Amino acid sequence: MNIRQLRILTLLLEGELSTSEIEEYTGISGPRLKRELDALMRRDLIEQKAIIGGELILSITQSGIEELMREYPVLKDLLEEIEQVLCLRFGC
Repeated sequence: MNIRQLRILTLLLEGELSTSEIEEYTGISGPRLKRELDALMRRDLIEQKAIIGGELILSITQSGIEELMREYPVLKDLLEEIEQVLCLRFGC
């Protein structure tokens, strides 16, 4: 799981989104976004809910929520380490 996929899963926790909304919120575009979405769908972490105006509407699956929960402690530790380094470097 890469950081782009984690960002997409986190966004979808808030509700269903279109591919253009995911692109707007993440800054991931074009072929890269398609690759990330395809990878998440292959792993059954997200699913297609509808197609509206030719655009996919996606949601996170229960497996996606569980995967995000497994990754959470690692992400939390990483953010704490980043905060410590920044505080040492620039003062808090």
